[in-house]
Amino acid sequence: MAYTLNRRSFLASTAALPAVGLVPASAALAAAAPAGTASLIDGERSAIVSAMAGSRIGATAVCLVQDGTPQWVEGFGHTSDVDGQAVDARTLFSIQSTSKHFAAVAVLLAVQDGLLDLDAPITRYLPAFTVNSRFERAPQERITLRLLLANRAGFTHEAPVGNNYEAASPDFETHVRSIEKTWLRFPVGERYRYSNLGFDLAGHILERAVGMPYAQWLQTRLFAPLGMQDSTADAAVHQARANRARGLQEGHAEVPSVTPLLVSGGVWTSARDMATYLAFMLSGGRHAGRQLLAPASWKQMHGFGLGGDYGLGVMRTERRYGQNPVRLLHHRGGGFGFGCVFTYCVEAGVGFAAMFNRATSAGYRFGDALIDQLLAARFGPRAPRLPASALATIQPIPARVRAFAGHWIGRNVRAQIRSDDEGRLHLHRTEGEPGVALGVMDVDAVFTVDAEGEVVSYRYHAATGDQPAHLECASGEESLDHNDGPDLPRGPDTPQWERWLGRYRIDQWGRSSMVVEVERRSGWLYLDGTRLVVETEPGLFFTSDGEAADFRGPVPTWRNLRLQRV
Repeated sequence: MAYTLNRRSFLASTAALPAVGLVPASAALAAAAPAGTASLIDGERSAIVSAMAGSRIGATAVCLVQDGTPQWVEGFGHTSDVDGQAVDARTLFSIQSTSKHFAAVAVLLAVQDGLLDLDAPITRYLPAFTVNSRFERAPQERITLRLLLANRAGFTHEAPVGNNYEAASPDFETHVRSIEKTWLRFPVGERYRYSNLGFDLAGHILERAVGMPYAQWLQTRLFAPLGMQDSTADAAVHQARANRARGLQEGHAEVPSVTPLLVSGGVWTSARDMATYLAFMLSGGRHAGRQLLAPASWKQMHGFGLGGDYGLGVMRTERRYGQNPVRLLHHRGGGFGFGCVFTYCVEAGVGFAAMFNRATSAGYRFGDALIDQLLAARFGPRAPRLPASALATIQPIPARVRAFAGHWIGRNVRAQIRSDDEGRLHLHRTEGEPGVALGVMDVDAVFTVDAEGEVVSYRYHAATGDQPAHLECASGEESLDHNDGPDLPRGPDTPQWERWLGRYRIDQWGRSSMVVEVERRSGWLYLDGTRLVVETEPGLFFTSDGEAADFRGPVPTWRNLRLQRV
């Protein structure tokens, strides 16, 4: 039987963290909740408490909104392990990359005001800006704000100055200037690749256009009109707040509390304010009877006009409940000791956010079961949008099978495609596991089926020049670049490469984060298992997934991160 939430549930601090175990630091009022809804919230509350204890998350705050009304806003744990106060609805958390959602709204508000154009070259606003590319001259003349906000400008993820690894936090201007020293991974507009740099550059352009600091623009045009009193991107403001969670990360006694990634990861907010922001998104940009974000701007943000699952600062997941197509809109965040999940469904008028002070997998599952149960109650049980049985497959010829076979590189994943004795393809994302069947619908169209029975489609792009083959996934984060395979010819095996072989350390905040190795395989150089496919000048390489590896200076870099000899 369908049911809806119909109450306001705000918090009063009522409990502490006793020695016997973890309990919420605040308890929600539930007197008016329907029994079914209250039961779902109670179940999610119990799951959060258990997950926090099992994954050593010290502080969490959540909110649930339905039909424009906050239904559940609650804090759990304490702001820090030492003398921390109980988390409540107004405790500040860093939301990291969920800040990109706010950044897109900030830019769109300036577009509404006639101060920016989404499709003008960014050189209109930054005439002196340049960036390196091995694919084209003056790529900056083809980059637009739309491409920056959609992660399609070709930028890598980290800047040379001011990133997720340096202990020091330079000023935003210095951080942005260092973007000019980076190399684009792909031709402008050709592929989706998640990046901090595009958003930070867009925020810098915004500052120039509106004539005020980015944090001030957010405060003036977004936070103040929405009544989001706890929200800020101004480090001086959130650092002075006593009721602020402290980030936690394994191996670090203390995590930097200020990020140089002002636009792509700099927003701090509370569960109370996130409930307001969710209601604002669910209403199509309206608040208190006022259309703050114009309908056309809201549609631009959520239109996904460039394809894939990343719009302008927001991602989508398509599902079916009962007979209804349902779109989940979302953006996660993680880093500097914090994590965040942020999801809303316009068809159901429901949204959920959770903020937590340790970026662990357990935290990223907060709200999943709750949202799923609410949608199933509203529309009917979840079912695959398109059963795999409805897709007709073909038997690829041996040459095509060999083109797919080999090792592939994705974001935070190394995969392998193998063929069995009958020429059927299998995708292995975890070494040693059976893998999943890779169905072939056409010579350039393949698919897998995920654990929920959903079809996940890929389109094959053949190698061109010094760019290896590419499998573009409808879920952009799952896209893959070909690293090597059975038909890979022997590499040039240049003698001067000898001096770069060996092991290197990458530090994060002054401590070793990972160790990588530069080695020879079949006449090619490999860095941490990723093949260096081209050397454009002595010591400057580009990997199979487009990243620059630069050995020309005294301190080599990979993805703009320093490599130190071990």
